[in-house]
Amino acid sequence: MTENTVKVEISFQSLLEAISSLEIAERYKIGEFLEAELFANEEDSSEDIAAIEAARDDYKAGDYTTFDRYMARRANKSA
Repeated sequence: MTENTVKVEISFQSLLEAISSLEIAERYKIGEFLEAELFANEEDSSEDIAAIEAARDDYKAGDYTTFDRYMARRANKSA
């Protein structure tokens, strides 16, 4: 079976717009892909990997806060 390939040229701006239209879960998958591509040659310690996985699990479970919420809470504490 032969493998067919297609090369598509897309502007960077069009790519960004396409990514912006995705659901958050799809954006997250793209982020994981890019992280793997960008840092494929770097070796993380087992502690780093465990911390990253724990953070990802927390994020997937909804256990996180946005920067805006953090700043609002911080402003309320100082008021």
